[in-house]
Amino acid sequence: MGLTPCMGYLTNTSVATPPAACCGAFKSLVDNAPICLCHGLNGDINKIMPAPMDFMRMMSLPGNCAVPLPMQTIAQCATAPVPPLDPPTAPAAPSPKPSL
Repeated sequence: MGLTPCMGYLTNTSVATPPAACCGAFKSLVDNAPICLCHGLNGDINKIMPAPMDFMRMMSLPGNCAVPLPMQTIAQCATAPVPPLDPPTAPAAPSPKPSL
């Protein structure tokens, strides 16, 4: 996941500021896959975090990292279906039919 470098900051209140690697990852996510941020905003990201994420810290990343969230992303999080955290599994290929 793109926010892996942020896990320490998002889950541990003794980490005062997000590390540079976190801000770089956050910027990359905003630039390349902003819809994925919805998982942080709606709490789904907790399913894959090693500890519960602090929602207020997630909300502070744009300001702390100087990376504004596009308004359309915020609107999409509130209105559009969010893709699942894990891609759906492909259906099994049909078994070959025996030749007669």
